[in-house]
Formats: sequence, C-alpha cells, structure tokens
Amino acid sequence: MVRISKSSRILLKKKVLNGKGENNMKVIDANRYENSQYKKINLKVNNSLKNTIESNILYVRTVDTGSFEGRVGLGIILDDFNVAGIYVSGNTYRTHPIQLFFEPEISHDDQGLLKDYFNFMLEAFREKLDSEFLTTYKYSNAKYTRKYFGLTQVRKLIQTFPHKKLNYEYKKMLFNLIEKKDFDKIIELLETCKKEGN
Repeated sequence: MVRISKSSRILLKKKVLNGKGENNMKVIDANRYENSQYKKINLKVNNSLKNTIESNILYVRTVDTGSFEGRVGLGIILDDFNVAGIYVSGNTYRTHPIQLFFEPEISHDDQGLLKDYFNFMLEAFREKLDSEFLTTYKYSNAKYTRKYFGLTQVRKLIQTFPHKKLNYEYKKMLFNLIEKKDFDKIIELLETCKKEGN
C-alpha cells in the first residue's frame, strides 16, 4: 500500500532550516503568488533533503481552479511549475498546491502511473456520484461548481493504488485500462489485487 507520509507531507520552512546544505534546489513558494504564478526561489539543502524532494515528483491540487484543465487531482511538479519542489514559507492553506511525500518511496515511473490512475478514478467518481463526495468551494464564478478535495480523501484514494502488484504485466494492464477509461475493469483489477494480498 502506498501512503502519504504524515510526518513530512509538506515542505515547511522548519524542515528546510533543519536540512540546510550545499545543494541548490529550485522550488516554488506556495505562499508567494505574484502576477498569476507562484514565486520561484532557490533553497540550499543537504543531500538527504535533496534526495527526498527529487524522489517525490507529484503534487496535489485540492481546489478546482475554475477551468476544466485545473480541476482537483495530481500533477507532476516539474511539468506544471518547472521546479523540483513546492515550498511552504508561511501558513498552509487549502488552496495551495501540496507536494506529496510517499512511504515507502516509489519510482518516478510508478508515480506517473499513480497520477494517471488517481485522476481517472477521481473524475469517474465525480461523474458517477455527481461530485457529492467533494466539498463545494463557495468563492467562485466558474462555469461549473468548483470543488475542494480534502487531504484525508486524497490519502484514501492513493491507498487504493495496487502498488505491490505493479510488475510489468500489471502496469501495462492498468495503463491500458486507464487509456480505455474502463472503470469497471479497473475495479475488477483492484479486487484481484486485494484477493492476492495487496
């Protein structure tokens, strides 16, 4: 089972101060939103923190932006922000993008598959359940009802990802089912993994 680390879920200022070193890391500061984008800064971190940041490439958007491209879900930090990590220099807010740290560590390829799986399943549930499991985000003029997806729900959906069964055969099968948008077959695959002890 893949878990989000509870102890190091967010790259807070205190964690960076405790992990000072000689490595330069470019990150966005989630507390500094300027000119319609997050401010990019450089952090000086030790080898351990550098490896932790670089090993965890995913972030979660917990609030719909109002566009269909910006709905809640997982994304790859480098692709969307062109940096290695997401730093929180001040208070944490639910509107922040949040970098995810996993226990146990999983490969970048598997995190990519997790992203596709998570986003497909989330959209499928939104359609099937009319988004009733999500909290309505009230401050919006968007064309659709914006929603908020809590971290507890994020964690629960991530934990359904059949990580221990991700040999080549299962990865290929899951990837193909996501491509085909075959929700029922994915559920069957999850049930198979569960029966086999995942």
